[in-house]
Amino acid sequence: MKIDDHSQGALNAFNPFVIPSIREPGGSSKMKYKIIVCAVMIAVGIVARSEEPAVKQQEFVRFDGKTFALAWEGKNPAESANPDEIVKEYLLDGEKLESWTKLASTREYPKVKDPMVIASKLLETLKKQSPQAPNRLTKNQETGEVMLDYMSAAPDNSFVEFDIYRCRARAGGGVVAQEYALRAYKDIATFIKGLAPERVRLLQTMATTGLQQGK
Repeated sequence: MKIDDHSQGALNAFNPFVIPSIREPGGSSKMKYKIIVCAVMIAVGIVARSEEPAVKQQEFVRFDGKTFALAWEGKNPAESANPDEIVKEYLLDGEKLESWTKLASTREYPKVKDPMVIASKLLETLKKQSPQAPNRLTKNQETGEVMLDYMSAAPDNSFVEFDIYRCRARAGGGVVAQEYALRAYKDIATFIKGLAPERVRLLQTMATTGLQQGK
């Protein structure tokens, strides 16, 4: 379904800036998050798969009360924009890579030490593809974790997408980025209008629990 004028107006009105502070369990406010804000609109997604789908074993993650099964995994070649990036994408039961509505993923960067480096690369790619994409980048000054969320649309306007990334350093070295994404192929104006409260809730969930391994 193409984005009509009504849906496009709702997308233009989407305000990613005004959200309550993210709170840890128990109510302590994450007021030390460093906020970096840009107002834009995206036409193209960030990540392109570099190889055919390949799944070696059954694997699951949980997020927001839902269970996602491993549907695709791959590793970017050394000469790519993100060399040695290891990607795993998880889908709900019955959904496909070509038409999912909810997706969870992990991205590992074994040679990177700083989560901000990865988040900044994601944001840089986003801005190159479309310099007007609504996005918000936050850093937890206590833990060093970085979160990025943004709104995007397909090049042919056949769907809109909302993504959240949580980037953190691993104890054993390297950086891991967790992603959760929503897509709408129809009723796009309704999806966009309802995103503001949903966005706050999903950011809270990602910041406090992230993706959990297992069913």
